[in-house]
Order: sequence, then C-alpha cells, then structure tokens
Amino acid sequence: MELQGNYWQAESASVRPSGETPSIVDRIQIIAYRKKKKESQRRFWARFGVTQSRGSRFESGADIPAPVSILLGLYFNKTISDGDLGRAERVLHRPHASVFATPGQ
Repeated sequence: MELQGNYWQAESASVRPSGETPSIVDRIQIIAYRKKKKESQRRFWARFGVTQSRGSRFESGADIPAPVSILLGLYFNKTISDGDLGRAERVLHRPHASVFATPGQ
C-alpha cells in the first residue's frame, strides 16, 4: 500500500479517472455490504466513529479521509472485527483512559 495524497491505495490498483479519489474500499462495496447485513447508516458508520450524515455523504461519493479509509480496509479484509472496534471505542471514551492501554482490558 502507498499513501497518495491523504488516501491509502493498493500499489497494484488500477488508475482512476481524473477527479475520483482513491480508496481502499469502494463506496458501492460499502453500500452493498451494509444493505446485505440490513444495517442502517447510523449503525454501520458508528463503528468507525462516523456520524450517519457524514457516512451518507461518503456513500454518495464524498472523499473518505485516510483514517476512515484505513479502518474500512482493515474491516473488509477481516483484519479487525466489530469487537476490536468496540474495544477501541471503549478505551478511547473511558474517563482518564491511559494512552497506552494494555491488551485484554
């Protein structure tokens, strides 16, 4: 993978037409997955720390920032799970959370 602008893209990915932002996960793939799982935009995007309205814009073609794109890529490649994302969110929102939480907490 290589960083292109503010977005990560597989090195072997095809060249996109001018004006299209590269992304690990295609918006069509996101929509298809979300609908297959019968999840609302609110529920799907919340696991990535994204609001429903922002997720809707991503699904409509808005640029997806690198951190969200990376999380989506890891999620769709099954490198991280819903459980991993939930644990990360709990650690981040825990009062006085340590910056370096130990695994398994």
